[in-house]
Amino acid sequence: MRKIDVNLAVFVAILILYLLGQFIIGTYSPSSGKFTLSAPADIDFLYYGAIANGLLNDFPPPNPAFCGERLTQPFLQYYPLALLTKLLDPFIGIRILNIGYIILLGLLLRCYFPSNYARPLLLLAAASTFMADLNSLGVDLIARGFTHAPFFILLTVALYGRSIIFRSQAIFLASLLNGYLMLIIVPFLALLALWKRTRAHLLILIAAVAGLAAAAWFISSLAEGRPLLQVLTTSFRLDPSEIIIHAAPIIILAVIYRNREMILLLSLAVLFGSLVHYNPFFPIFLVYYAGAMTVAVERPRIKAGETLASLVLATLFVGFLSSSYQKYDPHRGGFHPRFDARLEPAFDWIETKTSPDDCFFALTADGADMALVMALRPVYLGYISHLSHLGIRWQERYNATLRFGETGEAPEEVRYIFYGPVEQRYFPNVSPRYPVVYRDSVVTIYSRY
Repeated sequence: MRKIDVNLAVFVAILILYLLGQFIIGTYSPSSGKFTLSAPADIDFLYYGAIANGLLNDFPPPNPAFCGERLTQPFLQYYPLALLTKLLDPFIGIRILNIGYIILLGLLLRCYFPSNYARPLLLLAAASTFMADLNSLGVDLIARGFTHAPFFILLTVALYGRSIIFRSQAIFLASLLNGYLMLIIVPFLALLALWKRTRAHLLILIAAVAGLAAAAWFISSLAEGRPLLQVLTTSFRLDPSEIIIHAAPIIILAVIYRNREMILLLSLAVLFGSLVHYNPFFPIFLVYYAGAMTVAVERPRIKAGETLASLVLATLFVGFLSSSYQKYDPHRGGFHPRFDARLEPAFDWIETKTSPDDCFFALTADGADMALVMALRPVYLGYISHLSHLGIRWQERYNATLRFGETGEAPEEVRYIFYGPVEQRYFPNVSPRYPVVYRDSVVTIYSRY
């Protein structure tokens, strides 16, 4: 009887889980009982789709939630989505890339660890823990693999690739994709270079620092909001509770396998995640990455280590299933398609009668009431959490939005006013002082000039 290839079986099982996720997460609406692939699952996905729609028109691309300003967050990983959007809907493109990157990640691990790639893949793509408020990397990759996975693919090439040229190029590109994560990776590479004292480690460190410097220069030359140092200092506080929950099982694996390099990365990620909370997801992601590379490279150093490690991995997989269900179950009010078929005639008019650069006044009140027009055109003020998270000065525009509700006078930057169901709910008595250029039973569009 032919022996089962456990590595391949785990790879296929994870791939099936992710495929099922793409057909279920953000597609099923409990109210209608229908599946819709071509719709944003929440405000994040509306924002991602809007970036993809405008990315190929200009560089750096405009911020779709803050028209007139350029994106200063990492956006290079959105280019594959932008190319797919030319052929397909951006939300279908997101699902295709989510699967494509999981396949690429699995093949890469198979290349570097041919006899033991199931365990690191399990930790990266299908691991989480219990009683955690923030997502593990595996839980986030289901829906956001298209934006997170490229960094970890490049990081894996940089750490385990065979060509120093490709490794240096990979870490440079990784720095451009996620400078925040590189704030943890660069100290790791610096300590590694001091420890190993090899030419390869020094070159990789230089490439990483160069990439981080390029990303910092690019952002600082465009950003109007808070500089990076201020963002980090204002988010500085001692609160290790959440990251310790995620790190606890990885620490057990580190004791079993004793991979010194990954113990170093794990320690830095826990330290950073305990002190800096600007984006607490990313240190948590590195915790899981450190665990994945630990089980990929080393043999157990303690008695019954394999059995104990298998129990930890099984627990993390069960946690992944539980956390994914809790987060993505549409019946819990989270991830289900957000669209309004009544808006389609107005959207058709916008696509044919307005320019891609035209700025629209439209409201994003919260996660349920979204400015769906943002998928087509940039809006004056989008989701406040996105703007404040990126350090953008949003208060002035927010005040101008409130004045519109009182006076009907739109801000100067606005070209069109989209007065649909959401705007009618929050500004029911407003009387805009501008000519009507489109009207149906649900939507009225005004033009300022």
